[in-house]
Amino acid sequence: MDKYIGFDIDDKKTVACVVQEGKKDVYETVPTDVELMRAWLRKQRRAKDKLHLTFEVSGQAGWLYDELIDSVDTLTVSNPSKMTWIFRTSKKTDRIDARKQAILLSIGEVPKVHIPSREVRQWRVTIQHRRKIVGRICQVKNRIRAVLKSQGFMKAFYKGSWWKKANRFWMRSFTREANIGYEDLWRMNLCNLLDELELLEKQLLGVTKYLDGYLDRQPGGKLLMSIPGVGPRTAEAVLAYTDDVSRFRRGKQYCGYFGVTPKLDESGTSRRLGHISKQGPSVVRWLIVESAWRAIKKSKALRAFYERVMCGQKGRKKIAIVAVARKLLSIMRAMMMTGELFNEQLVCRECGIELVKKSA
Repeated sequence: MDKYIGFDIDDKKTVACVVQEGKKDVYETVPTDVELMRAWLRKQRRAKDKLHLTFEVSGQAGWLYDELIDSVDTLTVSNPSKMTWIFRTSKKTDRIDARKQAILLSIGEVPKVHIPSREVRQWRVTIQHRRKIVGRICQVKNRIRAVLKSQGFMKAFYKGSWWKKANRFWMRSFTREANIGYEDLWRMNLCNLLDELELLEKQLLGVTKYLDGYLDRQPGGKLLMSIPGVGPRTAEAVLAYTDDVSRFRRGKQYCGYFGVTPKLDESGTSRRLGHISKQGPSVVRWLIVESAWRAIKKSKALRAFYERVMCGQKGRKKIAIVAVARKLLSIMRAMMMTGELFNEQLVCRECGIELVKKSA
């Protein structure tokens, strides 16, 4: 007999609902403790019973998946944002949420979330960690410049970048006074910010070194970096969040996973394409757009595709670059499926573009 179990999990308690054909729904509250949850699941299993469990995706979903997978016959992690459209209700309680998941699981309508291996999950976390460090470095640099400008230093002392060695020594020179008066407290602020910048840059160097070494061991790394404009950061993010490329049946589904496909509003004879959905991992969307800007400078085929979408209108630049980013993702999926390196001529044929050769 199949038992369909829905868990509504919070920090302290887990509300479980057991749905079984021909029987009354059973509700029970269990402390959110892995050992106690396993013990409860063992009690639910009787002779010839098959347990099917589902719970909503969260920050701890991967860890819970690893801990509970051996206690049930099937385990599905659900996407609550898509579930609301399938199962609407005017009330929201823990019991209702648990039963909703169990019912949808029993009819095969749970919007499933792919749970990668622990190794891939840690890879993703490290990629996100690096992105946050880069963001914090940018914030600290802006604050340093703001402090200096507040004291009338509109430009760095030496020509060139604010952050080259000569200008860093110049900034440090303001912080060397032993006694800082109340009128010069900005020097202490500047000293703290420079120390924070050095620490963040050291952390960034360590994380980047690890990610570079890990990417070198991935077979798809060099494959994706054969695309003009695609560097290690973009390649690793695409590989980590793709995980298993065979789970995407079509290129449109793959691009939709990363949120670069337009929203569709269709009713009767009206059909309107809106902005991109921006669903899925934002770090990949950010990096793939950055790569698209570089790709149109290095690849004639992608440059021609960009200009064709732009139609000579400067106001369509953003639309055109998102189209190039979407094209890059489609190319990456095809390359991961076939194992072939980037082929400029093949991209031209797929885009219906003829490159005009300059006469000697």
